[in-house]
Amino acid sequence: MNYAKVTITPTSPFISELQSDTIFGHFAWGVRFVFGKERLEELLSEFDKKPFIIFSDGFIKGFLPKPFLEPYLPKDSEIRFAKEVKKKSLIDKEFVFKNIDSLNDKKIFDHLKNKKYEFEQKVNITQKNSINRYTNIVTDGLLYSIKEKFLNQDYEIYFSYQDIAHDEIEKVFDFISKRGYGKDKSAGKGRFTFNIEWDFKEKRYFSTKKDRYINLSTMFKSQNMHLLYGKTITKFPKAGGFYASSEPYKNPCIMYIAGTTFMVDGDILGEAKESIYNKKNHFQNGYSIGIYYNEVSL
Repeated sequence: MNYAKVTITPTSPFISELQSDTIFGHFAWGVRFVFGKERLEELLSEFDKKPFIIFSDGFIKGFLPKPFLEPYLPKDSEIRFAKEVKKKSLIDKEFVFKNIDSLNDKKIFDHLKNKKYEFEQKVNITQKNSINRYTNIVTDGLLYSIKEKFLNQDYEIYFSYQDIAHDEIEKVFDFISKRGYGKDKSAGKGRFTFNIEWDFKEKRYFSTKKDRYINLSTMFKSQNMHLLYGKTITKFPKAGGFYASSEPYKNPCIMYIAGTTFMVDGDILGEAKESIYNKKNHFQNGYSIGIYYNEVSL
């Protein structure tokens, strides 16, 4: 697999989170619309064994998810910092890479206890009318809320790829950036500009094998991964493209979040599952991309 990084600059509000499975869904439909059904089917023909592209989640530029490691128990004098450190879900990636051969939770605690990250993110709650899907008429007095995020900083998404050309990837990202990402893209949400770095300085941390592995994706655990520490979420994924209005609902599934740590063996980590949508060649992408590290005892 080859590795690259795309940096996106939002130009409109986002509603959907930048999670790897959703990013892949947009990318797959982008291939379908830009290069045609046959090209997408070709790329998906062995996807359950040989993925052509694997994405990370999107992270604020310069940051990675705080990894789940063997927990450090703060001393009495440090208790006042514990709540603030626990609330932080991101950590500056330069610290992680600097300590990649000797990470542990105490080092992270000591680093974060006096850190104040200032992220510019405005959230707007918009009230909308509910529509009766049988009559296609607005239901009087029944409203629902949409949370819009105005992201005032760049986001980084890492990805690995094979059997797909640079030019194809760039054209698909260009399509997504103009069409929009996530919910309400038809109303102008999720637009962005982007820049792909095919040779980025952090690349070696993705390909240099070490004892342990920090997952950066929303992923399924595969047989060649032994869970160390982490967290799962229950997702209720939806189909996009031609199925968004006629057959949108997939089966719920449990996935591990970015920052979860594993002992791993092999190059292809995570899984893609057809059972989530029960359609041939329609995968819920739970493959993982991540970085390798060594941990020292507390």
